[in-house]
Amino acid sequence: MAGRRDNGEGCVKQLPSGSYRWQITLGFDERGKQLLKSGTEKTKRDAERARVQALADYQRGLLPTPSQIRLADWLPRWLELKRPNLAPKTFANYSYVIDKHLTPLLGQRKLQDLKPSDVRAAYVRLSDNGFSKSLLHQVRVILRQALQEAVFDEIVARNVAEVARLPSFRRGKTSRALDSQEVEAFLKAAGKHRLSVLFEFVIATGLRRGEVCALRWAHLDLEQGLLRVRENITVVNGKATLGAPKTESGIRDLHLALETVELLRRHRQEGINPGGHVFANARGQRLYPDSLTKLAGKIAAKASLGEVRFHDLRHTYASLMLSRGVPMEVVSEKLGHSRPSTTADIYRHIFVEEHERHTFSLGDLLTPKPLKIRSAARRVEEDTDEEPAA
Repeated sequence: MAGRRDNGEGCVKQLPSGSYRWQITLGFDERGKQLLKSGTEKTKRDAERARVQALADYQRGLLPTPSQIRLADWLPRWLELKRPNLAPKTFANYSYVIDKHLTPLLGQRKLQDLKPSDVRAAYVRLSDNGFSKSLLHQVRVILRQALQEAVFDEIVARNVAEVARLPSFRRGKTSRALDSQEVEAFLKAAGKHRLSVLFEFVIATGLRRGEVCALRWAHLDLEQGLLRVRENITVVNGKATLGAPKTESGIRDLHLALETVELLRRHRQEGINPGGHVFANARGQRLYPDSLTKLAGKIAAKASLGEVRFHDLRHTYASLMLSRGVPMEVVSEKLGHSRPSTTADIYRHIFVEEHERHTFSLGDLLTPKPLKIRSAARRVEEDTDEEPAA
């Protein structure tokens, strides 16, 4: 009996297959059943090593007892591990979603007891309470990532959030892109407002609102027609914070059209904060991003355009560029997107003019040569303009 191990140190047993199985006891559940951690090795020596390592990990707190970990305890721990890779605003949003929604709904559930139906029920409850599809997507992203980390740590065997589907949604408010006539109406409504130049500049460059608020004259080379996007302002809990662009691909150099360069030169000659930020408030201080959102809404209402978000001007830039045949990859880089698929899936809006321009007869479609694209309306105009044959 001298070689007998103390309780909790585990054991190693040979299996009929010839391999060796090791296990240690992590604790007991509510019914008094042992909670075990185990594994299989080819040799007894390797099994002993694995047992000793697992026991050491458990004693150091690196091998938590699965049934005792609640989601409310796991989520903050996971979020702290993610913090170095998250932008401050994203971290704040994740913290808010966890505290406000996930913890009240699922926080008391233990990780190993969590089922897809539990997750699905939480989604449905949020939907029934009137929360947006965007919010539910955030909840799902956070839960999937947090549970995947638990899978990697061998706390749970599978990620139940991977198979729990979101409820169906009715189509609600979506982003939009202004066509050329709507852009003219928007800029006309902006009129002589001191920030009207800013809106014209954003539609011509596609900058994010935080990027345009952070833009300084030092970032511009008007001789070369170059704009260097190096800073961004985010709003976290009502406080504006200056930092790097949203993503690594957001750090980019943009070539400016001659018309845009001239617009900036005229703006600089007006003497508004010529040595600091390109666009500033009446006191020469940098702009607060949320104020631009409110102002864009007021201008859109004045132009009778309905609801227009400031971010819709970025959608407008992307869609106008793509409608003129600019390659998707080029537009994606100009917007600072990490993937062209983001540009294609979210920022591409098809204008009515494009549908008209790409209208063909069956004869056109069957013609085995490059087609001259003409809409029916355009053909009528051309036929009317033709001179009679001599």
